[in-house]
Amino acid sequence: MKKQFFILVMMTLAMGNVKAYDFTAYAPSGQLLFCTVLDQNNHQIGLAAGVPKPSGDLVIPETIHSGGADWTVTEIMDNAFRESTITSVVIPNTVTAIGNRAFYLCTSLSGTVVIPNSVNSVGYTAFCRCDRMTEVVLPEKDVTYGSECFMTTGLTGTLVLPEGLTVVSNGMFRNNDKLTNIVIPNTVTTIMADAFSYCGNLETVQIPSSVTTIERNPFNSCEKIESVTVEEGNPVYDSENNCIINRLTNTVVIGCKNSVIPEGVEAIGPYAFGQCGLTRMPDIPSSVTAIGTHAFMSCKDPGSLVIPETLTDIAPEAFIYGRFSTVTLPQSMDTIPYRLFGMCQRMGEVTIPESVSYIDRLAFSWCTNLKKIYVYNPVPPTVNAEQAYYHSFDYVPRSATIYVPQGSLSAYQNAPGWNEFANIVEMGIFPIGTEWYYEIQNENGSVTYQHLEYVADTTVQEEPTHILVRINTLYDKDFSTEQSREYIYERDNKVYWWNKTLGEFTMLYDFAAQVGDEWEIKVGTSQLVMHVDEEGTVEYNGQTYRTLVVSDPQDLFSGTIICGIGHETSFFPERLMTKGDDYRVEGMRCVWQYGQLIIQTSETACDEVYFNFHYDVDETTTEGFQVYPNPATGIITISGAQPGEYRISNTMGQTLMTGCVHGENNQIDVSKLPNGMYFISVGDVTRKFVVQ
Repeated sequence: MKKQFFILVMMTLAMGNVKAYDFTAYAPSGQLLFCTVLDQNNHQIGLAAGVPKPSGDLVIPETIHSGGADWTVTEIMDNAFRESTITSVVIPNTVTAIGNRAFYLCTSLSGTVVIPNSVNSVGYTAFCRCDRMTEVVLPEKDVTYGSECFMTTGLTGTLVLPEGLTVVSNGMFRNNDKLTNIVIPNTVTTIMADAFSYCGNLETVQIPSSVTTIERNPFNSCEKIESVTVEEGNPVYDSENNCIINRLTNTVVIGCKNSVIPEGVEAIGPYAFGQCGLTRMPDIPSSVTAIGTHAFMSCKDPGSLVIPETLTDIAPEAFIYGRFSTVTLPQSMDTIPYRLFGMCQRMGEVTIPESVSYIDRLAFSWCTNLKKIYVYNPVPPTVNAEQAYYHSFDYVPRSATIYVPQGSLSAYQNAPGWNEFANIVEMGIFPIGTEWYYEIQNENGSVTYQHLEYVADTTVQEEPTHILVRINTLYDKDFSTEQSREYIYERDNKVYWWNKTLGEFTMLYDFAAQVGDEWEIKVGTSQLVMHVDEEGTVEYNGQTYRTLVVSDPQDLFSGTIICGIGHETSFFPERLMTKGDDYRVEGMRCVWQYGQLIIQTSETACDEVYFNFHYDVDETTTEGFQVYPNPATGIITISGAQPGEYRISNTMGQTLMTGCVHGENNQIDVSKLPNGMYFISVGDVTRKFVVQ
């Protein structure tokens, strides 16, 4: 055994002493070169790594005389001059190949490097980290370039790639933040992933008509790009709204900070908007069904992210490092993927729909400001809680409040992962964002509408209170919008309503009531005593709801209540509230949660109604004034308004902007308002408009 060990050690030492070269010679510039024979018959050699490493201005000779023969230098081999202190290099026209890492980390190499036309291949990271090299001249032909061969250099200004080049390799010019422009010739057919990523000073991108393959966004993390276009005649790609789109798959592959995602696009590709300087999340059209990994990485939008219901395929880390303050996930989602919102350190609130049953590893890792988590599945979604460093809520404060459906408190308190949170509470009956649409019957027989929306939470007399915005469009006011806010809170399956006259809460609904039970509703100083006459059930969209048939002595709020939803005739006792007025709220038509229709009680086209409320909100009228364009992205025009003061408010009634209108057409810049619905009032007339 000892003899075998001795032989093994000696063999190892012997192998370690084998030379990586065949002979040495001196360059014309005086540096010692280490030469390896590549072809004995044709007298071809390569330059290999050796010690001492060369320094200063290096001139590589075409031939080296040794052993009575002239040897042609045809290759600069792997690691040949790696980490040397050469300050410049002349490569002869006999070299056909430059190896992997040949000039890696030559941090003193400066100025222009000319790669002669004789070169057919350049290895991976060949000139990586040559951060003083300000220019490279490439052969005017097709050359095979290894990945990241010019990554993190000092290349400056405009980079003109040579005619004849067909493939821009993976990460070829990555992290060259002094480049301001790239000129891609019409011979290039393929641009590989990360080819120009982290080139932070590029401002424009034009893809030539010859390019038929673009791998994962080659311009990822180029935050200053203002526009992206494709040359006409490209058979695969085109550009629209500053998006480069693969028309074969209808996928956005490259975006920039000024992009608007076109209607009809079906997917957002990996890294498409990754760290591209987005300060405002672009609207995702309803045609989009898939989002790739890192698609919106580092989006700087501080507003609310609402993911459309059409999305059925969202890749891991799609929104990693985002700065969204609130996030609402779609009902179409059943799994929250790996690190989907990892490192979203400004997120304060997230809404997880009932459809979600599994939350993958690190889905919300390092969301260190997450304070409110609304989870609507009565069965706690499975979280990854077994692996210490892969918890779904890794580094989320355990003091965050988890809001869960009524009746599921115990289940969450005992569920792995969820049971680590100290504050788990049952939420109210109505999810935030619930909307009701009722029709109003006017005295002249016309029908207008009432729209209720649960928009936010507040506290009134220490009660956790919901703010409901109520909008009536009234015939007797020339179709102008009358807006008010109502305040309710929920406890023990009962709904309490704020009496503005008395300054107190009184009961509005008792969803737990049974036949024979009664409760009192107060409107100002008036009151109604509600009596439960019957119980039953009704089904909408596959969901069964309990119903109560109620009556009152004055027959002002008699009718059917859908438990957990509201009265079928009017949510509030409008007939008592509007005594003497010439209109009546005459029936619930549509109810939405998370933007999804859950109840429809008539032939009303609820999808069209919802669209009109949120998007197509133009209000044609012969009196008052008009607002256009609507929706707006920057400037709105007020036409036909009487001179006077205008006020712009949000759905909670908060005044956001004021000013004066003069003359026929007035323009107002609303570009700083977050996406959403707003109201502008001039005199007694109010119009609603949408910013998107």
